Parts: sequence; structure tokens; C-alpha cells
Amino acid sequence: MELLTQKVYECNLAVEAHMVCDLLSQAGISARVDGEFLQSAAGEIPLGNTVKVRVDPSRADEAREVIADWEKLQPAEPGQVAVTNAARFKAPLWFAAGLLVGLVVMFVVLHGNTQDDTWQYDRNGDGRIDARWLAGATGKPTGYEEDNDYDGRFETRMDVDEYGYSTNGVIDADGDGRPEQVWHFTGGRVSQVDFYFASGGRVVKRQHFKGWLLDSAEYDDDGDGVFERRVEYDAHGEPRL
Repeated sequence: MELLTQKVYECNLAVEAHMVCDLLSQAGISARVDGEFLQSAAGEIPLGNTVKVRVDPSRADEAREVIADWEKLQPAEPGQVAVTNAARFKAPLWFAAGLLVGLVVMFVVLHGNTQDDTWQYDRNGDGRIDARWLAGATGKPTGYEEDNDYDGRFETRMDVDEYGYSTNGVIDADGDGRPEQVWHFTGGRVSQVDFYFASGGRVVKRQHFKGWLLDSAEYDDDGDGVFERRVEYDAHGEPRL
């Protein structure tokens, strides 16, 4: 039995960590995400905490090589220098949108109009599928689902358009049919995230992003449906004073 204890990757977004897990799964390496539920009551990962990808110690070197080779293939945007994994630790919320779009496009290109077992993954080796791509009538991906806590239920769903760009995402952690978070994308990049009250129907917090950097957030503190408070953030995800 594999012990998934060795850290091989670290980032600030759970979705990015899961994409790395899927990458390792394609290479036949079991991996798990650690720390994705360490969010504060405000919905952010507390300062100093990150999401980690862990593998069996015996396969750690191999996993790092797979990740390093994949990172080399990720192009920088025009006018930007390619960002390394170490640099992303210092710049929260960088890069995940490009990684997500790149992964979707890669699947479309590699698999074309066919569907096979590489479209679904058992990341923790318990014999149950916990991540899968959903295909439309043409066989191309239309969405992606994840079972984040390995309980047999898919809590996260991402939809993609015909060009492979993410269009929206939903997180329903408790499975009651009412999402806790709804992610909105523009051109494949997250532009807004809505956080809903536990009973559903009311947005209590709305985050706004620019280029995958958190730009500002609005809060409905008294539950009257009106945002009373607004916080702006700097490039490091810290509130502006």
C-alpha cells in the first residue's frame, strides 16, 4: 500500500493542486491534495498556508520530474517572464487559469473525438473514480468533475465551451444542491467568485479578479442583500490599507 506523504508540489489554489494530481495520474503516480480545506471563514486560505500535493516517498523524484517537464511546456503570456513553481508561492492566485485552460486544451487535442479510461482517475487508490472529464456528443470535453474529499460524491464541477475555455464552476461541498461557491470565467480566466450563505440563495461575499489576481471583495455583513463593505487587495493578495 502506497503512503502518500511526500510533498512534491505546493501552491495557493486547490484547483491547481488537483490539476497536478491529474498530471501525475496520467504518469501512473498516485497523489493526493493536502490542505485544500484550510480556508478561513472569509473564504481565503490563511496567510502562510498552502495547498500541497503528496505522493509515496519512493516515487517523489519521479513525480518532481514529471511536474518539471510539464512546467517547461507552459508558455508565458506576451510580455511576461515564465513563472516558476517557487515564484508562485510568493504570488498567490497567479497562473491557475492558464494551467486550467492549458490542461483542457491538451485533452481536446490529444483525445480528439474519442473517449477512454484516461478521462477518469482514481487519485487516492481506493478503487473509486474521484475525478473525471465529461464528454459531449462529439466526444470532446464539456466539463470536469472532482470528488474532493473522496466520499464518492462529486462536489466540484467545471464547464468548458467548445474551444476548451472554462465558462463556470460550482462547488457544492455538502451535496444539498445549493452551491457554496460559484466561479465565473471570462476568456477562460476566473473573473468573479460568489460565496453563498449556507442555506443558499444569497451571496454573502463576492470576489473580483484581474488576471487571476484577487483585486477586490464585497461583503454583505448583515444579510440584507446589499454589500456594505468592500476590500481591495494588492498583487500579493494582501488587503490594501
